[in-house]
Amino acid sequence: MARNPSAMKYKRQSDVRRLKNRATKSMIRTFSKKAIESAESGDMDEARKHQKVAVSFIDKAAKGSALHKNTAARKKSRLAQSIKRIDLASA
Repeated sequence: MARNPSAMKYKRQSDVRRLKNRATKSMIRTFSKKAIESAESGDMDEARKHQKVAVSFIDKAAKGSALHKNTAARKKSRLAQSIKRIDLASA
C-alpha cells in the first residue's frame, strides 16, 4: 500500500491508465470479432467497416502505451488474414 503522497498519486494515475487501457483493448477485441463474424456471414462490406474501426483502435493503442508496436502489427495482420481467408473460402 502506498504511504507517501507521491506514491499515492502514482497509484491513482496507474489505476486510471489501467482502466483506459482495458477499455481500449476491449474495443479492439469487440470490433475484431464483429469483423470476423460479418465476414463469416458473407457481409464483406460490413466486415471491412469493422476491420477499419479495429485497425484504428489498434493504431491508437500502439501510439500510446496500451499495446507494443509489434503486437499491434501482428493483430492487424492476423485480422486481415482471417477476413481474407474467409472471403476466399466463401468465393
